[in-house]
Amino acid sequence: MRPERQHDETSDILISEHPCLKSQKNIRAGKKPEHSLRAQGGLGLWYFGDAVRLWFSVERPRMGKPNNALGVYMNRQDRIRSVLEYYLGEKLPEDFSCEEIRGQYSVWESGSLKKNSEEKHKGGVPARNAGGRLSFRQRDYLGRAHAWGTDFLLGVENQQRENLILPWRLMELDYLTYGEKIEANREENNRREVSYGKGDDFLYRYRREDRVELVLNLVLYWGKEEWETPLSLREMAGDVSRLPEKLLALAGDYRVCVIHMRGIPEEAVRKMDSDLRYVLGLMRCADSPEAYGRYLQENREFFSRIPRSAFDVIDCCVNIRGMVKELNFMINQETGEEEADMCKALAGIERNAERRGKEEGMREGKEEGMREGKKEGIKEGMKEGIQQVGALMRRLLAEGKQEEVLKAAKDGAYLQRLLLEYDITP
Repeated sequence: MRPERQHDETSDILISEHPCLKSQKNIRAGKKPEHSLRAQGGLGLWYFGDAVRLWFSVERPRMGKPNNALGVYMNRQDRIRSVLEYYLGEKLPEDFSCEEIRGQYSVWESGSLKKNSEEKHKGGVPARNAGGRLSFRQRDYLGRAHAWGTDFLLGVENQQRENLILPWRLMELDYLTYGEKIEANREENNRREVSYGKGDDFLYRYRREDRVELVLNLVLYWGKEEWETPLSLREMAGDVSRLPEKLLALAGDYRVCVIHMRGIPEEAVRKMDSDLRYVLGLMRCADSPEAYGRYLQENREFFSRIPRSAFDVIDCCVNIRGMVKELNFMINQETGEEEADMCKALAGIERNAERRGKEEGMREGKEEGMREGKKEGIKEGMKEGIQQVGALMRRLLAEGKQEEVLKAAKDGAYLQRLLLEYDITP
């Protein structure tokens, strides 16, 4: 879906703990970092005494960006096949195919809702919203599919957050899709100047044999939390349990199917034949630095040549923006898609973190040394001063000069003069 652009709070994902300057005794559960070094919107470091931890600053992007990344990624037949096979619980037939068609529709005030194409609108003006902008609807993906010897349309909508009006939105998209096909049938009948028989509908220029393609919809939910919002128009209506069931049957209910992508069982993920298995596998362990790094290494064959579309999904859903700077994408001549070595990028991040940790540690060490030196100097000076005053007092008392002792205790200038007079120096 194309939701309103929203901002989300900033969060941090700890991805590695480095051995440089490391002392486990200085790391305590719940202990706050003594120092921090943060790159704006990217890599950052925490210092716990002489221990350093690497983390990524997560500034969640506007919803348009992740939705675009998900739309591009899922626009491939093998990935769509993986999702459908998980939903069905069985393999698709060999004749399965799915080719994307355009799913953007303009809305006209005359009531005509048409697909943006070479068609010319006759009468009416484009509808505008309350802000005066042209009104249109757009699917994330709409494909012309074929399986089991049957043609149908397949709609795929990506969601990162729950949508309270999702049943209505899908109903509206389907209405536009069916309406576009019905309008195309009518225009084709007019163009061919067909003759209408007894069972045809002359008023609407529609023949009994005219057909629409069935639209099947899947909603792929990529968020972390469980989906708890309405999945049908009846659920959107609230409590209607007091109405007779026969009366409720008069209401057209519109149910939607939501697949929680992060909730797909690990066994089902491993059975997928596309690279979706690696994307979902990494997302499942991204909250654990150890599991994250281990999964990359265990699946190095894929992540050392990860397609850019797959990385974009990981980047948007897991939010590891600091890695983008370390990746070097190059065109794969066989597939025509950009690829990069994610494992190498992670190793580069760790090396940079170690270097920056050492540099910061040295700087902090110098500053701490200067502070400690100053403290020691003050302590030493106080010790010497006490020794000098003590020597002076003993000599004054030995000479029976009690009045001078009392005056020196009250008058600092007089005390200094007596120290010089008696030649008492450090």
